[in-house]
Amino acid sequence: MRLVHIYSSMLVLVLLLFFAVTGITLNHPEWQSAVGASSNSQQLQLPDELKTLPWSDDELEQAVQANKIADWLRAQHQVQGAVFNFSYDPDEQLLELDFKRPAGYSTVVIELAAGQVELSTEYAGTLALLNDLHKGRYAGSSWKWLIDITGVACLLFGLTGFYLLWRQPSRRRSGINTAIFGVIVMLLAYLAALH
Repeated sequence: MRLVHIYSSMLVLVLLLFFAVTGITLNHPEWQSAVGASSNSQQLQLPDELKTLPWSDDELEQAVQANKIADWLRAQHQVQGAVFNFSYDPDEQLLELDFKRPAGYSTVVIELAAGQVELSTEYAGTLALLNDLHKGRYAGSSWKWLIDITGVACLLFGLTGFYLLWRQPSRRRSGINTAIFGVIVMLLAYLAALH
């Protein structure tokens, strides 16, 4: 139990500190900072090979074509985003792409007939990035798995700590009293928040 306790805490030490600090910054939105924030809009031209892509009413085929354009934007214009959505209007020959990522997004509007591309990118800054990573917002499946693994390691850390305390009779009473005090403080804070 002692080994599980020690190594589960070491496994997530940096992540535990990260989630603790960003938990505080999330709790104080008035501290938000625009350091590193940026906004950018640019006009691009669709390459010839993408102008001639065939578009149909089939949503699956539309997704394939939209992904080809998204790949070009990622490779040539460093558009980033863990979450990707598109909408296609056949009457207007208009394609809209949305790339969402922690603390930012890119919106792309493409006039397919003319090959004109309008790319708008927003980034809310470093603190917003850290806060969004804390929430797992638009961070992709790998980051969500990391959050889950951190949660499991914290559970192991807490439960093995309780077990180790329970096995020490001289400290058992003060440890349990401290745990009860923590529960009471949590309940009082919750009840005070209701009023």
